[in-house]
This record gives sequence, C-alpha cells and structure tokens, in this order.
Amino acid sequence: MAKWMYRVGAFSARRRWWVIAAWIVLLVVAIASMVAFSKPLDGSITVKGLQSITTLDSVQKTFGGGNAEGRVVFAAPKGSTLTAADARSVAALSSKLAEVHGVSRAIDPFSQPKAGGLAPDRRIGYITVQLDSATLSGTTARGILSAVVDARSPQLEVEAGSDAVGQAASSSNQLPGIVLALIVLLITFGATVAAGMPLLSALVGLGTSITAIYAATSFVSLTSVAPTLALLLGLAVGIDYSLFIVSRHRRQLLDGMSPEESLPLAVGTAGTAVFFAAATVIIALAGLAVENLGFLTQMGLAAAFAVFVAMLVSLTLTPALLALAGSRVITRRARRRLALGEVKRSRRIAAGWIAAVQRRPVVFFLASIVVVAVLAAPVMGMRFGLGNDGTQPSTTTQRKAYDLLAEGFGAGSNGPLEVLATYRQAPTQAEAGVLAQRIGNTKGVSESRLAGLKGDQLLVAVIPKSGPSDAGTVTLVHSLREASLARSLPGSPRLEVTGQTAVDIDISARLAGALPLYLGLIALFAFLLMVAVFRSLLVPLKAAVSFLLSLGASLGVTVAVFQWGWLGGLFGVDPPAPLLAFLPTIVIGVLFGLSMDYEMFLVTGMREHFVHHEGAREAISTGFQQGAKVVVAAALIMIGVFGNGVVEGDSTIRPIAFALAVGIVVDAFVVRMTLVPAVMTLFGKAAWWLPRWLDRIVPNVDVEGSSLGRPVEAPHPVDAMVQ
Repeated sequence: MAKWMYRVGAFSARRRWWVIAAWIVLLVVAIASMVAFSKPLDGSITVKGLQSITTLDSVQKTFGGGNAEGRVVFAAPKGSTLTAADARSVAALSSKLAEVHGVSRAIDPFSQPKAGGLAPDRRIGYITVQLDSATLSGTTARGILSAVVDARSPQLEVEAGSDAVGQAASSSNQLPGIVLALIVLLITFGATVAAGMPLLSALVGLGTSITAIYAATSFVSLTSVAPTLALLLGLAVGIDYSLFIVSRHRRQLLDGMSPEESLPLAVGTAGTAVFFAAATVIIALAGLAVENLGFLTQMGLAAAFAVFVAMLVSLTLTPALLALAGSRVITRRARRRLALGEVKRSRRIAAGWIAAVQRRPVVFFLASIVVVAVLAAPVMGMRFGLGNDGTQPSTTTQRKAYDLLAEGFGAGSNGPLEVLATYRQAPTQAEAGVLAQRIGNTKGVSESRLAGLKGDQLLVAVIPKSGPSDAGTVTLVHSLREASLARSLPGSPRLEVTGQTAVDIDISARLAGALPLYLGLIALFAFLLMVAVFRSLLVPLKAAVSFLLSLGASLGVTVAVFQWGWLGGLFGVDPPAPLLAFLPTIVIGVLFGLSMDYEMFLVTGMREHFVHHEGAREAISTGFQQGAKVVVAAALIMIGVFGNGVVEGDSTIRPIAFALAVGIVVDAFVVRMTLVPAVMTLFGKAAWWLPRWLDRIVPNVDVEGSSLGRPVEAPHPVDAMVQ
C-alpha cells in the first residue's frame, strides 16, 4: 500500500498542473450539473415495512383524506376572547387562503362551527387548509405564508404549522468553522502558505461532493437531511486529511529533505494512514444501510461520498499544490535555520504531559474512567423521537402555531391518533359505540370519536392527553395495541393504531431496535481493522473499548443538554425533547471513524518506534510526542466545524453536531491523550503481542511505510511541527 501511495504522490507532484486542472474541471462540471439537473429535496421521513404506515395508507384509501391538509392558527391577545371583528378578519383570511395555488379549500371555523376549529375559551382557533395534492409544494407554502403574514395585527395573532408552510428555514453557513480552522492551522504551522493548503484542498473537495450530491437528485429522490451530514463531515475531514500530509511534508523539509524527495514519501507514509483512516469513516457511514431505513441510508451514503472525495483530494490535489509551493510551506526563519544547518525541536508540552502520565498511569487511567463515566451517566435515561413543530425554535411560526394549539386544544391536539378496527363482518351501531367508549376510557386519552364506518371497518379519531414527543403518548399507543383491549370488545376486532404520531413512534422504535446490531458490527470492524494495522490483540481491544467510552460520554452529555435541558440556553435548546431517533446511529458511524483516525495517527508512531528496537515505555513517549500536536490540531478543527453546526444548524443538525463535537473533545483529550498512553504504559511489551499463527495470516498493510526503505530515525507521518 505504501509503495502504491508513493507512486500516487510522485505522479501528483510531477504532473501538478494536470492534477490541478482535473480537479477544477470536476468542480465546474459538478456545479453545472447541480444547476442544470438538481430537483427539490424531499422533506418527509418515511420507512417502508412499518405496520402503522401500511395502516395509514389503508385508512386514506378507504376513508379518503389522502390529500394533505394543514392548519393556520389564530388567537386573540392573552386575557381576551375573539370578537366579531376578529371573525371578519378570519373570514377574509380564509378567502385569501382558498385562492392560493394548490389549496382546494380553507374551512373557516366561525362559518362552520361543526368543524371544531374554536377552542372552548374562544381565544384560539384554527383554519383547516385542504390541499389539492398529497404533498405541499414550495409555491403553495409561500402563498399560505404570505397570507398569514398579511393577516397579522395587534388584535389578532396568526401563525401556521409546518403542514401548511413547510419546515422552518435552516442555515448552512460554514464560514465561522472555516475561520476557526484557519486560525488553528496558522498556529500549528506558523506559515500562511502551509495553513492555506488544507483549507483550499478541503473546499475544492467539499464543493465537488456537495454539488454532485445535489445533481444526483435528477436521478434519485433525496430527503432534506441527506446533504447535512455530508456538508459538515466533508469540510472537517477534508481539512484534517490534508493537514496530515502537509504536516509530514513540512517535517521532512525541516529535516533537510528536498521537496522532490519529500512529497512522494509524505503521500506514501501519511497518505497511507489517511487512506485507512478514510476507509474506516466510509465503511462506518455506508454501514448505516444495515438498518434498512431509506433516509438514513441516503444520509450515510452522501456523507461517505463526501469523505471519499476528501480523501482523493488530499492524496492528489494536496501534493500537487505542495509541489507548486516548494519550500514556502515552512517559515522563513526555518529556512534560514536550515541554511545554517540548525534544527530546533519543541515538544515541551507533549513531553511533560506524557512523562506525567507514565509516572502515574493508574491514577490517570482511573481519572479518565471517572470523567467518562460521569459524562456518560445520563445515557441511561435516553429517549428517542422524531422532530416536530414542538422542537422548532420558539421564534418560528411553526413553533408558535404548535404552542397555541396546545394551549387552546390540549397538548394531544398536535399529535392525534387513528385507530382502525376491522371486524369479521359489518359492525353494528352498538359495537361502534362500545369501541369509541372503551378507547375513550383508555388511560391517556383526552377525546375519542367515530370518524368513519365503511364495510367491516371502523375508524376512531383519538386525541391523547400528552403531546407527540411525550412518553405518555408512547405508552398510549402501546396500550391501544394491546390484545387484551381488542378481546374485551364485542366482535373482537383487530385494532391497528396509525397517524403521523404513531408512525414517528414506530420509526423511533425501529431505529432503537437496530442500534445494537449496528454498534456490534462497528465494534467488531474496529477490532479486526486494528489487528491488521497494529499487529496486536490488546491494542485493538483497547481501541474498540475506548471508542465505546467516547460514544457513551457523547450521548450522555447530549441527553443532559438536549433532552433534559441542562445548560440548554447556551446551545439553543428550545425546548428540551427526546433525542432524534437516528442521532445515535449517525454519531456511532461518524465518531467511530474519527476515533479510529486519532488512534491510528497516534498509536502507529508508538508501534513504529517499538519495532525499531526502542523499549515499550520509550516508544510510547516518543510516539506520543511526535503525534500529539497534529492530532490536537485536527481535533480542534473538527470541534470548530461541528461547533459551528450547533450554532448555525437547524433543529435536526444541531443535536447531531453537538454530540459529535462533545465526542471529539472527550475522545481526543480524555481518551487518546490520557487514557490511551496510560493503558499502553500499563500493558508494556504485552501491548504488541500477537500469536504466531495469527501473525502469519493477518495481512501486512504497512501503514508506517517501512517498505519504502526509510531510515530508522525517520519521523512518523504525523510528527509534531518543528518550530
């Protein structure tokens, strides 16, 4: 592998202008394809094979209602009720809504009181907006929102839910993350040219991958969440992978090697590590398809594609740009020192830290475990759900409409359920009455009524007492599905619970059920990959277990902030809610890849020096000092990019970005910088033990590039910078 990567680096440096031109052409083609062929993203999240979805389709086919409808909510000021003047304003608004393209009917609750659109206190009401089709188009949503805005006045508050105006607009501004990355790179390298290389490479790769993803909508329907993770991850790993190669190249130049000699070797060594690091992320993300959920598979494959492009850019465009820069990737002061034959190394902080860890490895080991355990403790109370208008920021019209409906009609009005009862023969009026009564008496039901009767099927509309994100609603859905309820009814009908809230609950349960399998596959893959990379059993076992520790801390802190609301105001949590059902799966895939990146770039240095006949303790110290600074820089860049996602992201991406940022903090600084060297010190020589029979069958991937004939004293691919 190292020899092949060496040839890639040599070609990219020799044919630099061809490589640069090729990437420019790819970027232009991707942008042009996006402009010419891209189609709108699908905002819905659906899962095939769920009974509640099958039942919902059956209800719509049998009882009608297949077309979508939304609600426009209006309210008088607090402490007052709706007046005759308000009724006239609502009538005018209803007429205007009915004229919007794509709207078939707008039901005014004042003119049609049987529609039930007025709250008992007559302060809050809603207009039911029926649409021509089953999906809400952008043109229709904009027309409804315009009518809503025009109808607002000091005497009448008017808001609309996402079923009428679509989801709240989200931001995707990555500029703050890019600026922070540039600052970290400038501090790390001390040279503007060297700092700009990873950024430029990452932006080219990100632009190519994201525009290609949008262009792909011409052939496949993509959900709106598919590109979000690709945007964050493509930028982060794009910078990091180029950073490792630039770092190695600079280190070799400072050791007196010419640029022509250094570039192929930098790609052959650091590039090999980048290849395997990217492979871990790509496989983990592509592995999201294991859960067989369409939107999650799309998100994973889109992000995997962005990482793949970032890897290609770092292995080809980065060395081409470095070839153009020549010796300018190191500072003028360093070039003057080289001319005088001076070499100055500065690793005082890393040397002091590893010395402290190795003096008291048990203390640092136990301290790391305690910190991680405390952070991970809240994970025991983790609950799952899918986002709704109640989890949108309080400043959005969707959230305001949600809160008004809950205030006027009860929390359950935002998450109605439907119960479909199928009898052996057409039910009688008495059986229908008993069905509605028994369902209405079920614990957690606020209201129930017969909504339809056709043939041997009865449809009952149910309003829960609790909101769609509350645990009480989950309990109610399970209660309505209990076989004992059906057996207690005359005729013993088959009961099926559906409605969007029930569908969301089932999707969350499906995701939670598939999580152990995915986590097990990831942990197993981590172990097998590390056996090949490190030719050891204890080191891979430690890598897999330490990843689980980082994951637990990441999810635990996210539960405390986003589900419990601790310090939620600092991170835009408004309001606290169950975690997104697909958040743990995504965090597992991404954090696994990044965790193994840091493990590889740090511990391969330790192994290299041990193989080169240093003692186990000395090899740990040397390898740590060489890799620590660049790994810290890479982690800070990741934290900055994901932290920007917390600030700039929407209600979907914010908790994901937060969990990843916390995971990187814990993994890089608590696990890799503290726990790993402590455990390696305790292991001693046993860390590198591999049975002879296993050594014969495990492939030698040569991450260290020993096949390139490097001197024994040659630095590790991710050596700390020479100042």
